[in-house]
Parts: sequence; structure tokens; C-alpha cells
Amino acid sequence: MTDERRSLPLARPSRYSTEVFVGIAEGESQALAPLVAEGPARAIEAARIASERAEVLTAAAHAHEPPDAPIACRRGCSTCCQAKVLVVAPEVLRLVAHLRATCSPEDLAALLGRVQEADARTRGLSRAARAEAHVPCPLLDADGGCGVHVVRPLVCRSWSSYDAGACERYWEAPAGKQTPPQWAIGYELAQAVLAGLGKACFDVGRDGTPLELIAALRISLERPTAGERWHKRLPVFSAARDAEWIEANVRPGSSGKTVP
Repeated sequence: MTDERRSLPLARPSRYSTEVFVGIAEGESQALAPLVAEGPARAIEAARIASERAEVLTAAAHAHEPPDAPIACRRGCSTCCQAKVLVVAPEVLRLVAHLRATCSPEDLAALLGRVQEADARTRGLSRAARAEAHVPCPLLDADGGCGVHVVRPLVCRSWSSYDAGACERYWEAPAGKQTPPQWAIGYELAQAVLAGLGKACFDVGRDGTPLELIAALRISLERPTAGERWHKRLPVFSAARDAEWIEANVRPGSSGKTVP
């Protein structure tokens, strides 16, 4: 039986309005909150479901309103893998669980070193300053591909560039330049699902504030009990909360529970 609450409205496929995206976020939050409430393992499952949901919604949109041009993104193209990436806690817990399950102790130690180095260079930077810093994601493999592609964050999944050359030119010197053209619908759909996952966390009393990926990775890798501490409502990820996002989205004097 189809869950209508979570179905992508396709009656007017050229009209992906704000209301559509808000409805998707609300549906995802209602569906995922019970999982998040059960503990870290189920929160990881919620992140997996959210990722799959974004894929389904994007595929449906692609079929009904195709991109204006072929998507240029390919494996090994890591040009944009120096941007600031925001995640919510279940995503980073899923990512680190995958790393612990698939990496040798030696590889995991080497990865932690890269994460610590990248964090030292990027902690607290604005989106613009981060772009100018040209610090590659520490999760890239030796061939320039995503080393965690199967569990990559929703933000990473959302980028769909039309022009690889435009991406390269932009990232050479991004200051003052317009971002390269991309398939906006795919981006907004993934962002809506991310908002729903963040709201699901807040709805069951857990912190759903967007976290900067590298800082959150470092915390999770250095603290094996990070998931349990987060579930117990302890501020284990407080140092990774993205100040730039909070300043732009949280009203002074509010509870801080504005969703992504």
C-alpha cells in the first residue's frame, strides 16, 4: 500500500513549489521519527531510509521533468569535494559505522589523521572561506573517487552539475563567481529529505542541528560512544554545529530547533 503522505506529487510535474518540498520534509519527519527515537542503530537505519527515499524521489522527478542537459557528474570527478557539507547526526553515525565495518584498523587510523588535519584547516570557516581554502574532503580515495559513496551524505547526493568544465573553472577561484549550473529539482528534493530527517530528530528530543561534516566525522571517529551520547541528549556534537547555518536560520531567543 502506498504511503500517500510520502509520495511525490506529480500531477503538475513542472511545478515543484515550496509547498511540495515542505510536504516532503514533513512526510519524511513523521516516517523517520519513530526510528530515531529507538537509539543510535535505528537512527542509522533512518539515515539509510532517507538516502534511499531521496533516490526514489529524484528518479521520479527525473522521469517526469528531466534535467535540461545531461548530468556531468562522474566517478572520479571530485572538483566540488572541497565545499562545506552539512549533515545531521544520523548521517554521520551511519557513515562512521560503515567505515568501522569496512576499514582495517590501520586504514581507519590513517583516515582519522586526514580528518584531523582537514578539521584543523576548516573548523569554523564560512561557506565562502571554505571554498577559497581548497581543502579536499578527507574521504576521497586515491583515485579521487568518494571512498564512502554508498553512504555519502544527502548534500553530496544532491549535486548534479550540467557542466564539469564550469565546475573546474569555478573552483579554481570561486570568490565572486556564480555557482555552476545544476539540476535544481534534484538538489531541492534531497534538501527536503534532509530537512525531514533533521526534524525527525528534533521531534523526538534529539539534536537535529546541521553539523559540518569534517568536524562531526572527527568527533565520531575519536569517540566510539558518540551515538549513544547523542541519543542520551548529551551535546557530543556541539563543536560541530554549523555556526553559519545557525546564524542564518535560528531566531535570537528561540529554542534553536529550526530544521535544515
